[in-house]
Amino acid sequence: MPSPAIRVLDVAGLPAYVSDIATTFTGTLVFGVGLRDETARSAGTAHLLEHLIMKRVGKVAVTHNATTSDEVIAFFAQGSPAQVGDFLTRVAAAVSSLHEITADDVLEQRRIISAELGQGDERIGRGNLIDRFGNQSLGLLDFGSPAHRSHTRADALRFADTWLHAGNAALTFTGPIPDGFTLSLPPARPVPERTPPEPIRHEAWIPNGEVPLVLSLVLRSPDAAHTAVARTLLEDALLGRLRTERHLVYSVNGFAFPLGAGATFVGYAMDPRAEDALAAATGAVELLRELAETGPDEAAIREQIEAWDAADDDPLAQAAQLDAIAAGVLRGRRERDDVEAVDLHAVTPADVQRVIADAMTTRFITFAGDTPLPDDDEVTAALGMPPAEDPTPLAVTLSRGDWVRHVMPAEVEVFGGRAFRGLRGASLFVDLERVTFASSAGTMEVRFDSMPVALYSEGQRFWCLVGREGHFMIVDLDQWRGAAKLHDLLGTRIPGDVQAGVDLETPLPA
Repeated sequence: MPSPAIRVLDVAGLPAYVSDIATTFTGTLVFGVGLRDETARSAGTAHLLEHLIMKRVGKVAVTHNATTSDEVIAFFAQGSPAQVGDFLTRVAAAVSSLHEITADDVLEQRRIISAELGQGDERIGRGNLIDRFGNQSLGLLDFGSPAHRSHTRADALRFADTWLHAGNAALTFTGPIPDGFTLSLPPARPVPERTPPEPIRHEAWIPNGEVPLVLSLVLRSPDAAHTAVARTLLEDALLGRLRTERHLVYSVNGFAFPLGAGATFVGYAMDPRAEDALAAATGAVELLRELAETGPDEAAIREQIEAWDAADDDPLAQAAQLDAIAAGVLRGRRERDDVEAVDLHAVTPADVQRVIADAMTTRFITFAGDTPLPDDDEVTAALGMPPAEDPTPLAVTLSRGDWVRHVMPAEVEVFGGRAFRGLRGASLFVDLERVTFASSAGTMEVRFDSMPVALYSEGQRFWCLVGREGHFMIVDLDQWRGAAKLHDLLGTRIPGDVQAGVDLETPLPA
């Protein structure tokens, strides 16, 4: 049965996507900004605005909510058309009057968000998205919002003025637009240019995160139907191979995030026992290779198309598609009037094989951080991929003599580790461009121009210097001789706009 037609209308200058769907009448106001548009320093600002707006909306009798996701901030209600229309009008009025909020309003909502996030709300996160994208763009979905307690009224209003206006908003309705409905948002203004995210690491593996095992890759094709079928076929194939045949996992849960035009980042989270993680990862990579070389059969393609057709009959899926169209338009992946559904019925095994074969150079494996793996060489041999590495520090690229000459100038400060604090023989070098830690265990650095956030705890006396590429360095001041000078130096050389004070005992991931 074909899905209900989608109509594109104009409501108060906003595109409105309307379809007569057999579900509770739902209306949604969508803004084309989400978590991926923040920075590691500003992460949590969109969530804060969601709270501030809903506080101004006030009590609502019908089912309603506000959500901040990867790509959008959305406000929706379900009920009678009149009730839904009233809610959306009140949301728009709350957005338009945001400059009336006070610093106390912001403090109140920050406290509520802290309670919502729970213990460790200022911890930095870890996971596959950070491994792939670093502490930026899609990586922020794993990174969290460790600096959220420091967001100010000015921060919130700056973000709102940039993103929450008529030039970055759309509406969706699962039935006729309510009689007499209108709303008023701040006038449209240019939306900042956004570079589509791209992974910074490919063809590697790493133990990091809480999920036992994640396989991720990038699917690319000018035909969205090819990537859609390839994505769900891979999920079913992994489940069949690793659960049904080999009994290594219980579930395979796929996820997908759009990148640029024709590209989708996909991942498959799996739950092997710790001792089976490498076997499951090896089996997943082997399956990928088989599909890239020989492709799926016709029966597998037919199963996917039947599953997609069944989903298209689901009213909830139809409503979700409305919101996805709005997001695609606001994010620049669709034209305003492009509401055509993707036709999957012409997809062939060769189409899917080509998508998977092209994705082989983008595959990546993330194990849980505590997975008991054998040595790196054995894992590399099993997966056919090397371990992922942090950026190479400058010190490693220089000869000993060149490094000595590098640290000789007066502007380079050198701090020695305290032996009784476990840092005998360690040194911390702070030059004009970076902080370098060096010890017998290894060397790492974080550059000031690639530091999206630097967290400092006054009470616990540490700095957490976060690198854009996904790594971080903890500087416990009590472990270093000259701690007061070190603290002042970091506070001076780290750009002020990325510094944030925190209260927790440690910023380390749980």
